[in-house]
Amino acid sequence: MAVLNIEKSFLTENRSVLDFLNQSGQGLYIPLYQRDYSWDSDNIEQLLEDLTRGIQRIATGEVNDDNKEIRFLGTIITVVEPNRDHIYPVEIQAVPSRIEKLIDGQQRVSTIALMATLLTKRLTEIKNKVKTNNPIYEQINEICNIWIDQKLATIFSFDLGRGVPRLKPKIIRGAKDYWTRTDDVNNAYKSELSNYLGHFIKAYCDKTSFPCLTKEKYGNTLFYQNGKRIESWLKKTVATAHEEQNDDEFATAEEILNHFSQEYLWDFERPELIELINEKDFSDKKTNSYILCELVQTLSVCHYLLDRCCFTIIQPTDDDWAFDMFQSLNATGTPLTAIETFKPTVVNTVEDVPGHQFKDSNSDKSFKKVEDFLSEATTAQQKNKRTNDYLTSFFVAYDGRTMSTHFSYQRKVLNNVYESLGTFEDKENFIKKMGNYAEFYQKWLKYDGKDNSVFSSIGSSADSDLASMLILFLKASNHKMAITMLGNMYYSVIEQPSSESIDAFIGMVKVVAAYYFLWRSAYSNSGLDSSYRDFFKKHKNFSVDTVRTYFQNVLRNKEIDTLNTWKNKAKNYLKYDSTGKDIIRLALLIVAHDTMPDDANKGLIIKGREGISKYMTLDKWLSSDLKTIEHIAPQTNKNNMWDELLYDTHIETFQSIGNLTLLPQDLNSSAGNKGWREKLLYYKCVAEKDPNKIAGIDQKALELGVMFNADTIQLLKDCHFNQHLSSISSLTVDDSWNKDLVDRRTDVMLDIIWDRVSKWIF
Repeated sequence: MAVLNIEKSFLTENRSVLDFLNQSGQGLYIPLYQRDYSWDSDNIEQLLEDLTRGIQRIATGEVNDDNKEIRFLGTIITVVEPNRDHIYPVEIQAVPSRIEKLIDGQQRVSTIALMATLLTKRLTEIKNKVKTNNPIYEQINEICNIWIDQKLATIFSFDLGRGVPRLKPKIIRGAKDYWTRTDDVNNAYKSELSNYLGHFIKAYCDKTSFPCLTKEKYGNTLFYQNGKRIESWLKKTVATAHEEQNDDEFATAEEILNHFSQEYLWDFERPELIELINEKDFSDKKTNSYILCELVQTLSVCHYLLDRCCFTIIQPTDDDWAFDMFQSLNATGTPLTAIETFKPTVVNTVEDVPGHQFKDSNSDKSFKKVEDFLSEATTAQQKNKRTNDYLTSFFVAYDGRTMSTHFSYQRKVLNNVYESLGTFEDKENFIKKMGNYAEFYQKWLKYDGKDNSVFSSIGSSADSDLASMLILFLKASNHKMAITMLGNMYYSVIEQPSSESIDAFIGMVKVVAAYYFLWRSAYSNSGLDSSYRDFFKKHKNFSVDTVRTYFQNVLRNKEIDTLNTWKNKAKNYLKYDSTGKDIIRLALLIVAHDTMPDDANKGLIIKGREGISKYMTLDKWLSSDLKTIEHIAPQTNKNNMWDELLYDTHIETFQSIGNLTLLPQDLNSSAGNKGWREKLLYYKCVAEKDPNKIAGIDQKALELGVMFNADTIQLLKDCHFNQHLSSISSLTVDDSWNKDLVDRRTDVMLDIIWDRVSKWIF
C-alpha cells in the first residue's frame, strides 16, 4: 500500500523578514476574498513596542547573548501560484517570476512593506542633511544606499527587469490591482497599499521627492493612520532618542554602539564616526554628532526589523490544505498570555502542600484580582498590551527590572522569581502582591474623579480631596511610574485599612506628585523613569520616609532642591511649549489657591488667608471653567498689538507662566488673538462678583470703544465667576501688559508654587 508523504506536502521554514521578502522576482498576491487592510492602532503600537523593547534589551545589556534576541512575528501561509491565468486582472508581460498567494499574514507583511518605505524616506532625509564637502559625506551615502537599495527596497518592491520603472510593488490585491510594465500607477494600482507603493517606487527610481501619506488621498483610513503613526515614531522617538528631552522611550546611539556589533549597522567598524558621536555636539540638528546619532538609532530599527524579526513560513502544495491550516491556526481564539501560562505553576505549588487546595485559597483569591484586571481587555491585542503594561509596571515596583514584551521572557521571569522564593509563605505573599498591585492598577485606570467609590478608602482623610486631584494630575500627565510607588503603598491600605495606612498612601501621593512636578518644571523626562528603577533596585524597605529621602537626594543632585536653584531653572523651562500642559495647569491652580491681588503692585498676587479661594481641589481640577490654558498676550503677535519684547525668539516670554491663565474652552476660543482692551473685558467678567456689572457689559464695551457681537456679549454674561483672574482684572486699559510685568508675575508665581509644592516632599 502506498504511504502518504505528509512531510513533502508542507514546506515549513523559519526566516527573517529580510530573508523572506528579498527573494528575487517574488511578488505577493492577496486573493480578492481576503479582507482589506485592517490593522488597528493596538497592532501598530504592539509592533513599535516590540521593536523598541527588543533594541533596548540589547542596548542596555539585558541579554547576555544578543544573538538570542529575536522577535517572532507569527506564521505566514503562502501558496505558490504557477498559473498566471489565476491572477486577475493580469498584464502577462509584467507578472513576476515567482507569485505567492498570501493566505495568512497579509496584515503583517503589508505593514512591514509600509514601514520599509518610511525607513527608506528617513534614511534619505538623513543622508541629504550631509553636504558634499562634509568629510563624512561618502561614508553616510554608502551606508544609507546599501540599506536602501540592497535591503529596504526589496521589502516593498521586486525588479521585473523591464518596464518603466523596472521596480514594481511587492504586494498587490486581487481584483483591484495588476502588475504593469508602463501603465499609469493610478490605473494599475487601486488598493491603498499598492497605489502608495507604486507612487513611492516611481519617486525612488526617478530620485524625486517621496510621496506623502495624506488624508486627502487615502482618507482617514487605518492605512493612513498607521503610516502617520509609524512616521511620527521614527521622527519624534527614534531620531531624537539622544536628545536631552528624550524620556527613556528608545535607546540612544551611544547605548546601541556599546552593545550592537557595528557590522549589523554599517558592515564594518568605523572609528572616525564613533569619535564624532562621542563628541555629543547636539547644539544644532545639523552637526555631525547629531546626524550620526539619528542615523545609528534609525539603523537599529532597520536591523532589528529586517534581521531579528522572523516568520514561520508554511507553504502547502495545495490550496485546500492551505485554508485548512489557516482555519486550524485561527480556531483557537485569543492567544494565551504569560500570566495565564504561569497560573498552573501557582496551582501546583499550592496543591503540593499537604491539606491545601488551590480553589478558594489565598493565592486563588489574589490571582483572581489579576485575572479580573486582564479580563477588561476586549480584544487579543488589548489583552496583550494590558498584560505587558501590568508586568512592566509590577516588576519595576518589585525589583527595578525592565520587563521585555517577549512572551517567553515574561513567562521565564514569572516562574524563576516565584520558584526562587524560599518558603510557601513567601510565594503566597508574592501572588498577594501581584493581586493587590493589579487591584490598584485597575482603580488607577478607572479613576476619573467622578466616582467616589473607586478610592473610597481614602475619603476619610483631611487631605483626600487634594490626593484625588493629584492622582488625576499624574494620570493626565501619563506619568506611569507613579503607579509603581502608589501601587506598592496601596498594598497596606488593602491589607490593613486604617487611618495610618490611608495617611501614608496620601503622603505618598503628595511626595510622588511633588517629585514629578519639580523635575518636569525644571527638566525634560530624560532619566526620570530610570530614577524610579534605581530606587527599587537599591531599596528593599518601602515607606513614605524612604521614598521621600531618596527623592530629596535625587532633586539635590539635579540641583532643584531649594527655592533659588529650582526657580532659576523653572523660569526658563516651566513654559507652555516646554513642559506638559497638565503641569502648567496644576501650576496655575496652585498659584490661584488662597491668593489675592497685590494692592501695592497691580497685576501681581500675594498669599491671602486660608480659605479665601480654594483651587487645589478635585472640583477645580474637573471644572470646565478651568479646563484650558489661555495666553494673555497671544502666541501670535498679530498686527504688533503687544509688547514686541514678549516675543523675543531666544526667550519667548509670552510662553512663561506669568503670561498664562485658565479659562473655559468657549471663552478661550473667543478671546483668541484679540487685543489688550478686549481681553481685559473677558477677564473682568470672569472675576466680577456684582451681577449688575455683568448685565451691563455691553454698555461697558461701548464706553471702551470695544465692538463685540451679540454672541460674544451673551458668552460673557453667561460665564461663571472665578477669582483667579482678579489680579489681572485689577489692571485698566491704560496699563501695559508687557515683558516687565510678565517677568514680575512669573517671579511671584514661582515663589508661591515652591512654597506649596516643596512642603509635600521636603
